[in-house]
Amino acid sequence: MTRLMWLCALTLAAIAVSACGGGKEIEKAEANEVLTVLRGDKSEILDPHATNSGGDANLIQQMYEGLVRPSEKPPVTWEPCLAESWQVDAEFKTYTFKLRQGVKFHDGADFNAAAVKRSFDRGRNLDDPAAPPKLPYAEEYFADIKSIETSDDYTVVFKLRDTNPKFIANTGLFAAGIISPTAIKHMEGIKQAAERQGWLTRHPAGTGPYTIAKESDYQDSATITMTAFEGYWDGKPAIPLVVFKWAQDAKSRREQVIAGEVQLIDSPSPADWKDLEADENVHLHSWKAENLCYLGMNTDTAKGFPTADVRVRKAIAMAINREPMVALYDGTAVSHHVLLPPVTMGFPEGYLPSTDKGAREERLKQARQLLKDAGSETLNLKLLLPAVPRPYLGKPPQVADMIRQQLEEIGIVVQLEPMPMKELGDAISKGSAPLVLIGWMGETGEPDDFWRPLLSGGGGRPGDSNVPRFYRQDVADRIDVALKERDPAKRRSLYEALEKSVHEEHRPMVPLLSAMQALAWRTNVEGLFVDSTGTYRLAKARYKGQ
Repeated sequence: MTRLMWLCALTLAAIAVSACGGGKEIEKAEANEVLTVLRGDKSEILDPHATNSGGDANLIQQMYEGLVRPSEKPPVTWEPCLAESWQVDAEFKTYTFKLRQGVKFHDGADFNAAAVKRSFDRGRNLDDPAAPPKLPYAEEYFADIKSIETSDDYTVVFKLRDTNPKFIANTGLFAAGIISPTAIKHMEGIKQAAERQGWLTRHPAGTGPYTIAKESDYQDSATITMTAFEGYWDGKPAIPLVVFKWAQDAKSRREQVIAGEVQLIDSPSPADWKDLEADENVHLHSWKAENLCYLGMNTDTAKGFPTADVRVRKAIAMAINREPMVALYDGTAVSHHVLLPPVTMGFPEGYLPSTDKGAREERLKQARQLLKDAGSETLNLKLLLPAVPRPYLGKPPQVADMIRQQLEEIGIVVQLEPMPMKELGDAISKGSAPLVLIGWMGETGEPDDFWRPLLSGGGGRPGDSNVPRFYRQDVADRIDVALKERDPAKRRSLYEALEKSVHEEHRPMVPLLSAMQALAWRTNVEGLFVDSTGTYRLAKARYKGQ
C-alpha cells in the first residue's frame, strides 16, 4: 500500500466518527489526526475485569484507569490517578483513598466513591448480576477485601481481612480499572455473562483518554478505532483518532513503520532491532522486561494426565534444552530456570534446579529412567500454545516444535495444538491439556504477581491463570507469609527459599527464558512513552509542531 492509498483509507474510515463527551464530529481526518498502531497481537476482550491477556490489557489501559497508576520511569512506584491521595494504617489492613473530583466517565456518568465501590464489587464477585463469565484476577488480588465503605462522595475505605503491603499496587492493575456505574447497570439487564463482556468490549465506559465512540469502530479483534475523549480530566489528547491494526508477521510490521505507513509497532522481531535503530526516522525503545516464558505441566490428579506424576514432570524438565530457544531471540533473551525474572526481587541468583544440572546426555539418561520408574516409557501428550506471538514468546510454533523434538528423545510423542488466546485462556482454567507453552508478564514489580497467580490461587484451589493447576496449601501459606513480610531482606530470602523448594519437590513448570521487549515508533511522534510496567501510553502523544 502506498502512502497516498494509506492516507485515503484512513480518511474514509474516519468520516462521521464522533468524539465522546459532546465534541464536534470529525468530518475528515488529516494525517496528523490519526495515529496507527500495528500490533502482533489481537484484543478480544476489552472488559478490564474479564481478561488476563496482555494483548487486551494494552488497549484496556488506553480507556480505563485505576485509583493509582505506575510511574513513567522504573523501578515501579505508584502515583495518583483517579485517587489524589491515600493513607494506609500501621497494619496495612485499611486503605483510605481521597478521590479526584470533576471526573466523568465516557458515557457521561459522574466518577465518585459509589462508582468505585460498584466497579470493585463487580470485579471481585462472579455472582454479581453484571459480572463477566470469569474474573481472572479476583481471587489472587481482590479476595482479601473485607469491605468497601464510602464515607462521603469522594472518600473510599478498603478494609482487608489481613495484612497486605501491596494492595496499593493491586489497585493499579488494569483489572482494577473503574467502570461506569451506568454501564454496569445496563449489564445487569443482560442475562448471559458472555454477552455482558461482549457488550462492554464494544461500549467501553471508563475515564481514560480514549474510547470506542461507536460500536462499528470495533470491527473485529484485528481492527479497532479509538476516539479521543473530550471530557478527559487530564486534558483531551492531541491526536483525535488511534487505529489499532493487526499484522502477525513481524517483517510486515517493521517494513510499515520504516515506510511511515504506521506510527507505532509492538513486539518487533529481535532480528529487526538493528534495522530499526539504524533508521533516523524511527525510535526503538527496548528494555529488560519483567516476564517469563515457560512450559506448564498439569499436576491435577483428577484429570488423569501422566504429568500428575512428579517423576514425569522431572523427566520432561531434564529433557529441555533452552539454548536453541534463546538463540531465536538474537541476543535479546536469556535462558531461565526459575519462576521470577532476573529483574524481580527474590530472583535466586546462581541457583539451578537439580533437573537442569549436568551434561545433557546424562540428563536424558536420567529422564528415561524416571519415565520407566513411573511406568510411562512411551507417552503421547498434547501441548497447547498461542496461535499468535506473545511479548514473551515471539515465535510460538518454533519454540513448541523444539520442545516436541526434545521430548521425543526420551520417548514422549507431543501433538502441538495452537489456539487463539481467548480459547487458550479457557483451556488453561479448565486444565484441558497436560502441557501448555505460555508465559506471564509482571505488572507491579512485585514477586507476588508471579507466585500467586501462577502457582497458587484462592479458596483452596488454583486460580484461573494457574497453568499447572498446582495448589498445595503449604506452598500457598508460604506465599502469603512472603507477601506480608515487611523487612525487605527477609522477604527476599523467603522468595528465594520458595523457588528452591517448589522446583526441587514439585516441578510444576519448566521456566524457559526471559525476553527483552521493544516498541518502535516514528520520531515525528512526541509525548508517547512506555511506563515502568512496560505499557505504552498515548494520552500525551502528538505530532511534532502540533
